[in-house]
Amino acid sequence: MKNFAAFISHLEKFKEERQRRLKDLCASANREEYAKVIAKCFLPCAQSLLAGNFRIVSLVDGRKCVRDFYPTVLELYYHEEGYGNFKDPIMYHTNDRKYYEFYKDKFEELKDRNDRQNYFEKRGIVALPYYPVGTLNPHPSGIDITFENQDDGYRASCLIRRYSISFNGGDLIDIENSTDLYDDMLLNGITLDNADWIEWVGGTQSSTVVTQSERKNVSAYEKYNDSPELWRKVVIGHKADNKPIFAKCTFPWQFAKK
Repeated sequence: MKNFAAFISHLEKFKEERQRRLKDLCASANREEYAKVIAKCFLPCAQSLLAGNFRIVSLVDGRKCVRDFYPTVLELYYHEEGYGNFKDPIMYHTNDRKYYEFYKDKFEELKDRNDRQNYFEKRGIVALPYYPVGTLNPHPSGIDITFENQDDGYRASCLIRRYSISFNGGDLIDIENSTDLYDDMLLNGITLDNADWIEWVGGTQSSTVVTQSERKNVSAYEKYNDSPELWRKVVIGHKADNKPIFAKCTFPWQFAKK
């Protein structure tokens, strides 16, 4: 990736801020306070990422196609591996989710760890490897920019929830569907022979105003039977067909360019 060092420097700000705010994290009385501190850790990253853009250069029928896309809304996902640590149960790339996912709706049947389906044993690994900082992670909801840290045992990424795109220098078009990025960013798929097809173009962080709100389509979770390992969505009512209505996660982890 062209200009990769500058791109990585934006993401490294999360680690730096987290280290600086460790006392605040330790002093947090509950998940909501902890989540607010984590949001402060990510804010400098969000300002930098929302100030810049990606430039994609591809060949289409022998002609050069240039696409500039500007992230406009990012959603933070943050999860700590290990017993009793902070959990973000909806996050895809975690050991906890892989280990417990098969049983997420079968809490009553859980009796012994040895009875559970072992995702890792079947694949001959002991855990999910940590992504190198700056890795792109395509998944069912779109594409994440990752900044995980194995030494500190946390998974962290931001989903590009919304963006604007310009085709060959034309007008910007606002895109609300995060999965459209599969085609807009990966026009020629993920080529393996080189990475010159993508470049980070930095902007001015100090002039970027960022607003924070709740993530889209993310439910609140609670411990099941006060277990630090098992989580379930918080039910606040039922619809006419008796389907549950879930509480919304209130973490201020959506960062939007104003």
